[in-house]
Amino acid sequence: MDDLRFRRSLFADPTNDDDEQLTALSADPAKKKLAQEVNALDEKIFSALNVPVPDGLAQKLLLKQTLASHQHKKRKTRIQFALAASVMLTLGVTFSLMQFSHAYKSISDYALAHVAHEEKFFNNNDIARVNLVNLNQKMASFNATFTDDLGELIAANFCKFDGIKSLHLVFKGKTSPITIFVVPNNEYLNLNNHFESETMQGLVSTYKNNNVIIVGNKSEPLKNWQAKINQKIRWST
Repeated sequence: MDDLRFRRSLFADPTNDDDEQLTALSADPAKKKLAQEVNALDEKIFSALNVPVPDGLAQKLLLKQTLASHQHKKRKTRIQFALAASVMLTLGVTFSLMQFSHAYKSISDYALAHVAHEEKFFNNNDIARVNLVNLNQKMASFNATFTDDLGELIAANFCKFDGIKSLHLVFKGKTSPITIFVVPNNEYLNLNNHFESETMQGLVSTYKNNNVIIVGNKSEPLKNWQAKINQKIRWST
């Protein structure tokens, strides 16, 4: 094998081990050295491209996709309404949208979208994995603690509530999971003390610096949960 053919074969496939290639390597130290260098470079390129996928990336992408879809449907509805309204109403809606830069206009909109996405990840038969000590470690970020358990806590994680750092809790309910968000007050999100969709409902309790949002199936006694929270939560500021 001449030098040109050897180089073409080596660069095309550094791992080629046919008889002609091996014979050329054993007969010429320079070719052997070149092959080692090409293989080393190939391994470096492979290592650089082999980047591990961050934990939870798939779930985050799914959440982002679901929220984007929900937002798109809301925008489409607003556009249809604007076309059917009078000129003055159209101008008013347009002005409101121009003044609002966040993805959602109210706590209820985002809470329902978030719970709708998370619904498939939690089941009322899941094992309670979070105790009161671990819960209060996270509640400390909001200057609050619980004096006693509210119920069987399946999950407790920080999340972004329309860009706001919040706490996302999932408890076992009567027949289906109950979701509770602890969200700092924010001027961009309007408050509705009670909200609902076809299957879900929600309640909002407003405190000095935070809001506690409870979301669950319409068959769940959310007012009982709201009463327990009011009795057992303590705010330090």
